[in-house]
Amino acid sequence: IMTVLRNNAGDPAKQQQAIEALAKESDTPIEHVRELYEIEHARLNSQARVKTFVSVIATRLVRNTLHAERTNS
Repeated sequence: IMTVLRNNAGDPAKQQQAIEALAKESDTPIEHVRELYEIEHARLNSQARVKTFVSVIATRLVRNTLHAERTNS
């Protein structure tokens, strides 16, 4: 049961690391990256039956969004 709870809750430290890394690599304010990440993570988490890779997928989607924002500006 503990594993399931831990996976469902996610790992805040790892999520923070992902947000900081995305902000740094995209040269984007951390607040903007955090907002995008939280939206994607919540959306994926509500739809996912298996929660293990939600953070990984959220990170990839935010990276794609940030790249699109840079390309379009």
